[in-house]
Amino acid sequence: MPELPYSMNFNTAVFYDIENLLKGYSFTQETVANLSLTEIVASIKTAKSVGRIATQRAYANWSDPRLAIMRGEINELGIEPIQVFGFGREPKKNSADIQLAIDAVDLAHSRSSLQVFVIVSGDGGFAALAKKLHEYGKAVVGCSYRTSASRVFQAVCDEFLTIADPTPEERCDNKSAVQATPRPPGLTDPRNQRLATEIQPLQPPFTTDAMIAKAAEVLSWYAKDHISLAELNGNGMVLSVVQEAFQSMIPGLNTIRLGFPKFVEFLQFLTSDKPLCIVRRFDSQPVLVLRKRAESIGEILPRLQPREVHSPEVYRLILGSGPPLFRLPGVSDIVVIIAWLISHRPEDKSLGVLIEEAASDLQSQVSSDHIKQVMLALVSAGAFLRRPEGSPIADQTLTLRPELSTEESVLRVLRQAAASKLEGVLGRADEEVLNQLLPPVP
Repeated sequence: MPELPYSMNFNTAVFYDIENLLKGYSFTQETVANLSLTEIVASIKTAKSVGRIATQRAYANWSDPRLAIMRGEINELGIEPIQVFGFGREPKKNSADIQLAIDAVDLAHSRSSLQVFVIVSGDGGFAALAKKLHEYGKAVVGCSYRTSASRVFQAVCDEFLTIADPTPEERCDNKSAVQATPRPPGLTDPRNQRLATEIQPLQPPFTTDAMIAKAAEVLSWYAKDHISLAELNGNGMVLSVVQEAFQSMIPGLNTIRLGFPKFVEFLQFLTSDKPLCIVRRFDSQPVLVLRKRAESIGEILPRLQPREVHSPEVYRLILGSGPPLFRLPGVSDIVVIIAWLISHRPEDKSLGVLIEEAASDLQSQVSSDHIKQVMLALVSAGAFLRRPEGSPIADQTLTLRPELSTEESVLRVLRQAAASKLEGVLGRADEEVLNQLLPPVP
């Protein structure tokens, strides 16, 4: 029998550190809702050394009710859930890490066909595991969020993949991608206090061109101020300093209304073809820095052009950022899921059970991940009675509201809630654009 091409061999084992993916024990339901193992698997398959996946294991306390909404997805993906009781609401550390490392070494010994070991975690403790696997002649692929990736672990991996963060890393800079930032009562940074003595805040009318011009004026001041310039020529200026100045100089600035859902993206646009640029330093922090200094401290982020605000891309970013959360799959999937919901009319069922039942019935039509997204969007839209009131969603049961008796009525509630969120950010929601995300209601 001829030998299969390398890419066709079942040569890969994947290990998921769920604790690391959820950033510890005090994760929120929003984090679980945003975490897509389907997308992570797709990223893993892009690695050069990864062939066909022979085995996948995910380590967590799967009895934790907060993880119930993930069960359908791991079953669909063929991921074996490994129960680790040390992972739960109490801070008992390392149980999952130790079990994962033991299993990886055991498979390296017992299954010679496994040549590639993928560790989905940014934990620096796995550097030792990677070195041990190298001793056995195995390749190691690391996979984690950019902000939580240990540099030590990255250094010993043969490849390292960056995956999308379910809680966007720029949130600490942008505070909220979906709300206008209020003007602060005062400037706390000494650089910005000096800046305020030389630059006047923007006066009405607050047009887009005027806001961009004032923001560019602030950046030019930093490049001329001798103290700021020294920082820009060194390790860079943290973006929170720049944001404080913008908030003071540009009252009511909301970058998403300018076509940039994230503050860092607005800066990428402002610094295009300028002496300044945005760099993601080797420690993963984005900073403002002189372009001539950039490559020595990290990766230059690409130059951006403004997006059309009323576009499906921007609408998805707004709806999927912060509560209320509306992460929406394709229109056809939404139609199928809502039809199932009306025909089954759930009463007093947990979210996890509801998703599993829908996934079982719709397995040939819709993925568990998409079912999870739609159910959580309907929770955000208020389509369910939730009991007991005031409890976390993981501890509640859901009943479809009695007045929602048709598919159209459920869809109308979802559209109204999504449109309301968009209007709160953009001032209005374009019906034609919204129709590309949600089916129109007759």
